[in-house]
Amino acid sequence: MWNRRNTNFAVVSPLADIGDPAQCWSGQVFMRVRALLTVPVLCVHFLPGLFAQEGARIEVLHADVWEFDQRLMPGAQRLLGDVRFKHENAVMRCDSAYLFTDEHVDARGHIRIVQGDTLTITADRLNYDGKERLATLEGTVRLTDPGSVLTTEHLVYGLRTRAATYSSGGRIVSLTRGDTLTSEHGTYLAGTRTFIFSRNVLLRHPERRIRSDSLHYMTRTAMVEFLGPTIIDQDSTRITCSHGTYDTRTRRAWFDRRAMVQDGARELQGDSLRYDAAEGIGRAWGHVHLSDTTSGSVVTGTAARYDRTTDRSWVTGMAELNMRVGTDTLHLHADTLFALPDTPKGGHRIIARRNARFYQPDLQGACDTLIYSDADSVIHMIDRPVLWSKKDQITGDTVRIALRNGRAYRLYVDGNAFLASRVDSTHFDQVTGRRMTGHFSDNELTRVIAEGNSRTVYYARETRDGKEHLSGVNRADCSSLEVRVTDGEVRTVTFLNEPDAVLYPMAKAPTEDIILVGFTWRDRERPLDRSDIFREVSGDVGAGAPVTP
Repeated sequence: MWNRRNTNFAVVSPLADIGDPAQCWSGQVFMRVRALLTVPVLCVHFLPGLFAQEGARIEVLHADVWEFDQRLMPGAQRLLGDVRFKHENAVMRCDSAYLFTDEHVDARGHIRIVQGDTLTITADRLNYDGKERLATLEGTVRLTDPGSVLTTEHLVYGLRTRAATYSSGGRIVSLTRGDTLTSEHGTYLAGTRTFIFSRNVLLRHPERRIRSDSLHYMTRTAMVEFLGPTIIDQDSTRITCSHGTYDTRTRRAWFDRRAMVQDGARELQGDSLRYDAAEGIGRAWGHVHLSDTTSGSVVTGTAARYDRTTDRSWVTGMAELNMRVGTDTLHLHADTLFALPDTPKGGHRIIARRNARFYQPDLQGACDTLIYSDADSVIHMIDRPVLWSKKDQITGDTVRIALRNGRAYRLYVDGNAFLASRVDSTHFDQVTGRRMTGHFSDNELTRVIAEGNSRTVYYARETRDGKEHLSGVNRADCSSLEVRVTDGEVRTVTFLNEPDAVLYPMAKAPTEDIILVGFTWRDRERPLDRSDIFREVSGDVGAGAPVTP
């Protein structure tokens, strides 16, 4: 047995050049080793040139005690006390180590690896493969890079690839951003300062919480990239996604492969989604879905924008609002649908702008602009509005529909109010006035009161041989009148003041008296079902008025 204490060494591993360590106990070989180790000057100046070969070998920089004892560890040198190794651009320190002939190092106590001027790893135990330049560290492992610290119980670090991997749980703390990340599996790429996490990933910050199946975290830029199912909780907002990036500095997120932002009762979904948490603005594209869980309304389209600060949103591109109305659903389409706070009344307003059309089984309508306020449950139709209830068509300068318990309750038509109902292919019952008030029962128009220069054309009917026939046409002018409607057909007309009326036989009714001024039959604009609200109505919407006898 030989040893040397309190000696500084600047040598490469000598046993790698001597040969089989077992032969060091006999003859000339043992004496050669002993002689070299008892002359420090030769160890410093002579041995590196003597034993260094092509390719970098592990270099012993220092050890308080360096000994070789076949009985303790066959084929290995033992170094004790402030042991320092160097291998290429990395320096390793420990309390004690075994250096093997195949360039392996087995080290214990206060392990410390420094590579370059940025990366430091500490641990309790180290197994280092010098040929592969692979370090396996155990115990309380701590990897420190500028701005971040990784702690784990088991870490494999490749000094050549500068990649560190753990598979039994790890924790990252960003010293500059305040982020803490934990995961079951992880890899750190020191060259790009990127962490790759998988399985039960959790990023915590005083302002946010991110749970993911797999994500990348760039410590230099504080960017997070998601590669699996992910949930981001921030303030009162939750983001659900499967692929995208998030800037933890600016709090801006970019997602694709379907994502959703939930903010209170609002939900915004899209194939692609951008969200700026600082500004509170979300944008979505492709199969957009914007919903309000409080009102039960859902808006779909191909592009959308939501502003959390102002509580405003819009949807465009095949935009459709599906709004619960009692037991039915109102389907509304327009070029663009807006939702914004109704400041004077409270609640929200929905504005359908340009080519608004809606469908409900008992009620359909069309206009250029439609406004709905949930504060008073009133639908406003502006710019050439038209409304259909069974066989009745109602038009005017403006139309308002008041809802009660989600169903049509009152109808208010102001300016050039007109009610028309088809009798047959060429004849129409008609009522007109400056304004009208309609009454609904079970979402069906049952009574209309016309006021202000009211006029009416009403066809009298009689039944002969089991068939209904038109027997005459009643033409009347009156300041106000009441119309009773059953199943969309005018059944009775009551004049509330002295009327100026005349009853014509069918064959003698003059054309100018049976078509009232302002009449236009707009039936081809009427949506026939839900999908029909997207149909474009080309040409003059007033075309198609009947040819009268």
